[in-house]
Amino acid sequence: MKNVLLVDLVDGENRFVIRPIDMAEPGPGEVRYQVHAIGLNRADLLYLNGGHYTPTMLPSRVGFEACGIVTSVGEGVTACKPGDRVTAIPHGDPKYSVGGEFAITPAQYLAPWPEGYSAAEAAGAWMQYLTAYFPLKEIAKVGPGDAILVTAASSSAGLGGIQLGKLLGARVVASTRSAAKRDFLLGAGADHVVVMDEGDVSGQIMAATGGRGVRAVYEAVAGKFFYDYAEALAPGAQIFVYGAMSGTPTIEIPIVPFIRVGAQIQLYSLINYLRGVDAVDRSRLFVGLAMQAGAIRPIIDKVFKFEDALDAYAYMESGDQKGKIVLETQFAR
Repeated sequence: MKNVLLVDLVDGENRFVIRPIDMAEPGPGEVRYQVHAIGLNRADLLYLNGGHYTPTMLPSRVGFEACGIVTSVGEGVTACKPGDRVTAIPHGDPKYSVGGEFAITPAQYLAPWPEGYSAAEAAGAWMQYLTAYFPLKEIAKVGPGDAILVTAASSSAGLGGIQLGKLLGARVVASTRSAAKRDFLLGAGADHVVVMDEGDVSGQIMAATGGRGVRAVYEAVAGKFFYDYAEALAPGAQIFVYGAMSGTPTIEIPIVPFIRVGAQIQLYSLINYLRGVDAVDRSRLFVGLAMQAGAIRPIIDKVFKFEDALDAYAYMESGDQKGKIVLETQFAR
């Protein structure tokens, strides 16, 4: 038996728990691997609280990202073999959640563990970069001369947006609540940092972009935050809403400034874009090559022991993080 991370009902509440379960065998097209590290995401907290668009099942394993060593492959698998080092590409099916000392993943949602990456880096890369890839690269087609806004920029997804934006040649404006994270975000690659607590967010963005405004917004806050930057949108701006860190899972917009520039809002989910094999292959190739070339690399904030998962999620909820939070199992130590 191996320990896994679950969401289950405890004393009338949904809670994270660690329990031993029998280690299953991989079926056709599946790969089983010994997990060395697990990347944590805010989507885990949403799933715990029933706020994720994937309905919460009890009990249910959690975890979108992991890396490890292949121990067994199912019928028809030729892309990897026992002993290979692999990472899991998030795809949203709770049946294949990876939090634990072992995981089973369909072979099409695996990628090689990047050379030179630690276990924490390998487990913490794919969600942040793939989440940014589709809106910035494929939908908005961001390129040189464009300016983009990355909100909640010190989160792992925000940092992924900064790095992908820079890779595509854009000028990246990052937003954060307080000035305490300004230097960190500039060091992470942002060209300019907008501090919400300093007021006039639109004015700060316009100054940072030479009066042109931003053509794409990688939006993790939602709620009423749209009012703060509505006057800093470039003509045809595209806003990709992938989170609701404001604490309010709603959208409130000032209609006039959005109409004035013909802005578009898309409610975006990475999982919706990873349902097709072609999309998985395209994004895995682009991001994989960028990682191999050293053009992007995840910033790891803190690494917790697997058995301290509850402390790790409490730290995530505090909002103090600057990068990825990772759990390492006994096999990485």
